[in-house]
Amino acid sequence: MSREQSAHDMATRIERLAQTEPALLGLSERTATPAPRNTRVQLLGQGESYTAWRLDVDGHPPLVVRVTRRAPEDLPRPMSEEFAALSLLPDGIGPSAVLLEQARDSALGSPYMVCGYVPGRVLRPAEWNDGLLAAHARQLSRLHARAFDRCGDVGVPATERATDLSMTRLFTAALAWWSETFPHVVEDPEVSRLLPRVEAFAAAAEPAFRRLERFALVHGDLVVPNILVDDAGTPRYVDWEWAEIGDPARDLAYIGGHVPAPPWYLPLDRTRIRRFLESYLRHVPDTRETLDSLETRRAAWEVYERFFSSLHFRTRRDSPEDRRTGLYSHAVAQLTAGLHHRLAPS
Repeated sequence: MSREQSAHDMATRIERLAQTEPALLGLSERTATPAPRNTRVQLLGQGESYTAWRLDVDGHPPLVVRVTRRAPEDLPRPMSEEFAALSLLPDGIGPSAVLLEQARDSALGSPYMVCGYVPGRVLRPAEWNDGLLAAHARQLSRLHARAFDRCGDVGVPATERATDLSMTRLFTAALAWWSETFPHVVEDPEVSRLLPRVEAFAAAAEPAFRRLERFALVHGDLVVPNILVDDAGTPRYVDWEWAEIGDPARDLAYIGGHVPAPPWYLPLDRTRIRRFLESYLRHVPDTRETLDSLETRRAAWEVYERFFSSLHFRTRRDSPEDRRTGLYSHAVAQLTAGLHHRLAPS
């Protein structure tokens, strides 16, 4: 079956389900009326784990139906974790949690979740001016307003979360996974040359992480494509697959910095980074966070994320999309060069 035919079939299934069993999509049951409700299904996009569909039904706010593209055991994070995170979001930050269906033999033939529709569009890197970065900082301060004294998965009891967060421990665990799963990537000479510098940078930031006592709900993957900006200039966040209770500095690092790679990461110099962090700190309630500590952890998260993203993009080189566009090969080159420059001895 072609990709186009498969997409058409799924759109038809969603539309039919909305008409015949609306409760399975989080819709109210139809009223006793002879005319069926007008229903429209539109493909929004396709990621590595999910395909997203917009569902419009007369008399109901628009919804997004996210259907898995992988078996549940192959998802990077359980669907239930993302759904639990959505239920904790302040209003106006991201999608509302509507319905979770984890059965493999669901009415759509795969596990799926339904959430509220988030208006807006992904902006080009050149559109991210200082005003928009300040708006992003304000939204993040709202997301991080609720304090937690432990960190870990959203869906587990608080007593099962950790009382501290170690960057070196996270780095070691992630590197072990990559070494076991994609040993040829870690053994790439370019990666081997970078690895000692990245490890040293993470270790140098460890004291700042040891001082971290206040955790928050974090998105965990706030790269540019996961930020939608509406016509009023308000940013909102989608794709909460990596959400957890963790370090707020993580969400401040993924938008961009010294190691850019559009369309994911913006180029931001030190002045713009500090201005962004200062704007964030002005709006975060009840925190003893200092600019220097926040900046140190943000920098560590930036290097951590760009390094492991460079490994991920190496696995996508020579894919059909990469052969067509060169997107991932170019990203690998950008990230590798950017990390070498960022971590060069001063």
